[in-house]
Amino acid sequence: MSAVVIVAFILLHLLNHLFALQGISEHIQFMDKLRVIYRNAVAESLLLLCVLFQVGSGVYFAWKRRGQRRGFFEKAQVISGLYLAYFFLNHVGAVIYGRWWLGLDTNIYYGIAGFHTDPFQFYFVPYYFFAVVAVFVHIAAALHWLTRNTLGEKARKWLSVLVIVLGVLVSNILMDAFCGVFYDVEIPEEYSAIYRQMVQ
Repeated sequence: MSAVVIVAFILLHLLNHLFALQGISEHIQFMDKLRVIYRNAVAESLLLLCVLFQVGSGVYFAWKRRGQRRGFFEKAQVISGLYLAYFFLNHVGAVIYGRWWLGLDTNIYYGIAGFHTDPFQFYFVPYYFFAVVAVFVHIAAALHWLTRNTLGEKARKWLSVLVIVLGVLVSNILMDAFCGVFYDVEIPEEYSAIYRQMVQ
């Protein structure tokens, strides 16, 4: 159940990010519509509990089954899962810090300010790139296992590979948008100041 909640939220989140291809204002407008659904105490508490449960159980089973996984997709599942656990803990912590400690609107500007401030882009670009790829790798590994009784091995393999390739393409496009390849991105002062203070 927790995995279903998280996957649904992630897919909506990625859909929201694809609006950045049109522009920052379009991204924020769609985000405001989504916030009507999840920006409330009940939904946020449920989502946080699901994330903590999924991270905790994922790390536990990764440790418990260490050395037992065979084949590319089994290993890819645990590697992508551990990276997502790292990402979720960092991302959720950053959002909580930004909202409650800094008093900022944790919109796309908060998320990509590091992309536009030296030298932080060298961390944040790969950090976000591999997070998106890891989502698709994790889904691909799950599909490979779920279709074990319905598809042949070759079909299962190619289906999962196509999902991973799609993830790499989506992640590349999103990173281009976040980095300002398609249009100029101007980060408001209150967001860029967070990073400039760290290097002064």
